[in-house]
Amino acid sequence: MTFDIVALCRDNPDPGAVIAAMTAAGPELRVDTVEGARLIQLYHPGGRLLFTTESARLVQTRGEVRRLLGVEGDDVPHPAWWVECRSPGGDPEAEAAARRFTAALVSLVGGVSWSSR
Repeated sequence: MTFDIVALCRDNPDPGAVIAAMTAAGPELRVDTVEGARLIQLYHPGGRLLFTTESARLVQTRGEVRRLLGVEGDDVPHPAWWVECRSPGGDPEAEAAARRFTAALVSLVGGVSWSSR
């Protein structure tokens, strides 16, 4: 089972914020993109996939974050820019890299995060 973590960002994460968050995930990680799918993948220097992240999507419908994730409260921005990361299951290093990326992104643009564990 995959590890999923979502950044619910207050501001639209611009390319500079995304690059800074990727660097925070691990400056030695290799970056690749999936053409036409708006996906960015970060790999261990040895070639193992650590996580895939999607481009930000704006969630404008009130209650949608609560409906999808069960997250609610004053700290959840509305509207929110949803940035999802997915790591292979059973890989603690991959989960840690995805957590570092998400924490850095939320720190840069504001918001909160949610994870599947």
